[in-house]
Amino acid sequence: MAHGEAPAPLLRAIDAIASFLFSPLTEKSLLPAGWRLLGWDGEQGLQATLRRGREVVLVEFGPRDETRDCYARTRRFNVCARRSFASSGDLSPGGRRAADAVVAAVRSRERALPDVERSRTGRACIVREVAVARLLMPEGSGHYYINPYVGCTIGCAFCYVAPLADLSRGLEGLPALPWGRYVDVKVNAAEVLEREVRVHPPGIVRLSPILTDPYQPLERRCRVTRRCLEVLLGAGFSPVILTRAGRVVEDLDLLRRFRAAAVGLSVPTDDDRVRQRFEPGADPIPERLEALKRCRDAGVRTFAVVQPMLPMDPERLAGRLAPLVDCVRVDRMHDLPRLRGLYEAAGMPEAAEEPFFARTEAALRKAFAKRRVRFDEMDDLSGILGLG
Repeated sequence: MAHGEAPAPLLRAIDAIASFLFSPLTEKSLLPAGWRLLGWDGEQGLQATLRRGREVVLVEFGPRDETRDCYARTRRFNVCARRSFASSGDLSPGGRRAADAVVAAVRSRERALPDVERSRTGRACIVREVAVARLLMPEGSGHYYINPYVGCTIGCAFCYVAPLADLSRGLEGLPALPWGRYVDVKVNAAEVLEREVRVHPPGIVRLSPILTDPYQPLERRCRVTRRCLEVLLGAGFSPVILTRAGRVVEDLDLLRRFRAAAVGLSVPTDDDRVRQRFEPGADPIPERLEALKRCRDAGVRTFAVVQPMLPMDPERLAGRLAPLVDCVRVDRMHDLPRLRGLYEAAGMPEAAEEPFFARTEAALRKAFAKRRVRFDEMDDLSGILGLG
């Protein structure tokens, strides 16, 4: 490398590991008749997506944990499996056979994975520039997702992807760091995406599922998300963005040019004092509401995700959101055994109990229904875009 030349981006080992485990499934003989491997990923744990006709099955591999219920276990992993784009996630008999084939394939190859010792670091935060070979991940039913980054410096302690992302880092031997203290920047994302949109039919693209926030603070400097949006615009795809950051409005000039686009803000409470307790690295609630207003005023479809439901005044939150969104999604906090200490430190232990979630969801549904705001479970995002 010449003096003063920037180092080349890193090639990630996790991509080779995921390919090693799942690529044999491209052989039709390993899957039940009619099923095919739609795609695989290794960034948020390991996962494979299968399709037979209109039936789509997602099989996810997380850290092995005997205390947790799961679909199956292998030597290294807990396995979860569910049907996507259906009213119920329950697997059909054919879906179970397909999931079982994926589990068997991983069992047959996982012993060949090296037991990598994780490196150590004294650094509090690590940002890596990485090169990837794939970006546009098919999900079935004309849907895709993109993660412009891996990791998120907003760093919500309750983010349920944290253990899955750490599993992927552990398979690479990367140091264990708290969620929010590492980010991989996919510096070649737009170039890879330009190749992929030539071979994949236009569809709906999520940015991002759970692994990152596409508008976390690094986006202001790196602009990976913006460059990806530019590629999607030229190729006729429709983005659906979910973020906790008001800076999404910086790309309204692009978003308003799409035939169909939607922006969602996560708004888990109406009380910014509660937000400071649970999401200290995220934008204040008023800034998120203002971002929704600006997107809506610009003609972009908008939605809100009230997840996880935090202590709130449901009537007040519905009243503030209703004029700003086309639809909402509501969900509870997950992985509560890991997070009860967070509630106790905030002085709100009762908000980690089932009665709170049941009572709050019922109140929100009533309040939004009164204001004629539609609920959307959002596996199929065409309704959010006004295409359904």
